[in-house]
Amino acid sequence: MGSHQQAGLGDQVPPVWEHVLIFFDQAGLPETEARRFYQHYQEMQWQGLKGGLIRNWKTKAQEWIWEIKLRNPYLRIK
Repeated sequence: MGSHQQAGLGDQVPPVWEHVLIFFDQAGLPETEARRFYQHYQEMQWQGLKGGLIRNWKTKAQEWIWEIKLRNPYLRIK
């Protein structure tokens, strides 16, 4: 891939808002949940719990989505 960074792959941190919105939409979640995720990590300055910078926002988004679907079984169908 070289030094050229491809948009939307997950390693662009902070991500483009529209990419986050699309990712959550494809997981069957509403814009409100995408916004919660985005705002949460914006407030955390895109750092993890231990203070290190997040390398791939899609990994964190997938964890976020997993937790939501665990709490809301009806969302697992999507």
